[in-house]
Amino acid sequence: MPRRHRIPGVPLTLLAAVAACSCSSTSSTHPPDAATTHDAGTPHDASTHQDAAPDTGHSKPDAGQDAAVDAPPPPPSFVSFPAGFFWGSATAGYQVESGDDNTDWTAWVAMSGKIANGDNPDVGGPDALNHVAADVADLVATHQNVYRFGIEWARLYPTLADFTADTPDPAAITAYSSVLSALVAAHITPIVTLNHYTLPNYLDDVTQPSQPQGWENAQTTTLFVQFCSRVAARWGGQVDYWLTENEPMVLAVGGYLQGSIPPGVVFDIDRTIAVVKAEALAHTQAYDAIHAADTIDADGDGKAALVSIAKHQRTFHPSDPTSAADIAATAHVEYLWNQWFYNVIVLGNWDDDFNGNYTGPNDKMGDPTLKGRADFLGINYYSDTLISATKGIVIPAPVNASIEQSYLPTGRPETDVGWDIYAEGLGTVVDEAKMWKLPIFITENGIADHLDANRPRFLLDHLFQLGWAMDRGADVIGYLHWASVDNFEWASGFCPKYGLFSYDPTTEVRTARGSANDYAGIIQASKVTLAELDAAAPYATPAVMCQ
Repeated sequence: MPRRHRIPGVPLTLLAAVAACSCSSTSSTHPPDAATTHDAGTPHDASTHQDAAPDTGHSKPDAGQDAAVDAPPPPPSFVSFPAGFFWGSATAGYQVESGDDNTDWTAWVAMSGKIANGDNPDVGGPDALNHVAADVADLVATHQNVYRFGIEWARLYPTLADFTADTPDPAAITAYSSVLSALVAAHITPIVTLNHYTLPNYLDDVTQPSQPQGWENAQTTTLFVQFCSRVAARWGGQVDYWLTENEPMVLAVGGYLQGSIPPGVVFDIDRTIAVVKAEALAHTQAYDAIHAADTIDADGDGKAALVSIAKHQRTFHPSDPTSAADIAATAHVEYLWNQWFYNVIVLGNWDDDFNGNYTGPNDKMGDPTLKGRADFLGINYYSDTLISATKGIVIPAPVNASIEQSYLPTGRPETDVGWDIYAEGLGTVVDEAKMWKLPIFITENGIADHLDANRPRFLLDHLFQLGWAMDRGADVIGYLHWASVDNFEWASGFCPKYGLFSYDPTTEVRTARGSANDYAGIIQASKVTLAELDAAAPYATPAVMCQ
């Protein structure tokens, strides 16, 4: 789920922990407005800007600009989605539940100044586990056939003693079983996330950030693999789709560069890289464990388990498109952010020093212990990014760039958290993902929109771009809107409103927004037309700006 640093203008989810770069405001030095330019450009290679050798996982290089030699083709008059397409929405355990008292986030939220407005998910949150019937009814009413949610490790095993003895909390088992039973009864396919930023507090102590925490410790991977195995064995009869980790790069950057999430380490590039590597290895082992434990084909398609991650992908543009240094830096950051992780778990290619080639002493290509550990590609997409080699505070090697993602000087419409609305980017990241030759599932895409003024057009815009990418050959099997219901948006608290459904913080009663009905109509039609998009209200200026 999206996350935004609380200091305005500071990058969040990318390899940055610095103030926004001091980019020129001259419009000619920035990507064109999304309203006038389709950016379905070729993905970038790494910083060498050389054609990649076969099966390295590097895409072909381009100039790093929107201004391609050939004009983009005109858009089709409509796009359509096939029968059996997955239409749904997503949430995350800690963001919608209450009373998950034994996570690192519980201690983090209690610390002064960590969360905007002092918000707390236990006070005024949607309390989803106590509203299962209503939430599933809302999914049914809007014609959704898939729902992504999380099973919280610390709720199931509140203490290390509980985990060691494998004595899960009975109330947690009952709660998650009720969610799954309700979904299956409603013919809604569940997708379960096994780690969505949170860790049990016995593995991540936010009071000791100077000491190795969480994924830095080998014990976390060992126990996580066991956790995944146990969950898959218990609920594999109802679940076929599993996501081991949500946005592993975001977790590493937020926790060890920005310090905006647990354990709160600031600007430590070595620890950031160590965590990314640990998460990649943890996924490959968890993948094997889930496949070994979940042997029941819940939906009758002949596959007992389909396992991947939910990977935050973005588009990247040079801050100055005339600067060769910015163009090279953009290509390299895109490789680090969009390609490194999937290269590991799909191709078995391990770039140990993150330099964009496989010539180092610890590099590997086609490693059988890593390769083939994804059955589909989970993609979370939200917005665009500007990269500079020299402006702002440059993050040291292996990044060697400054990164800007909020309040970009592009002239595009913005969300309530200052991110560009850039629908063309969804087509771009999907086009790029075709290189891995796996089915694609959009596991998150959404907008912070307090008044629900922009979400209707946002849905049309992004789904049109998604359908267009499918016309270009992308094997996309589903789309999940973030989010089903408004929720606790990490450091931004309750301010950003991402839900198709709002709720009363006192009564917790849900109310469908207009965009929920719009989404239902798109699902029923399985089609988006250019005429609908042209007729949609233009994007409005955000009514609020969340921290």
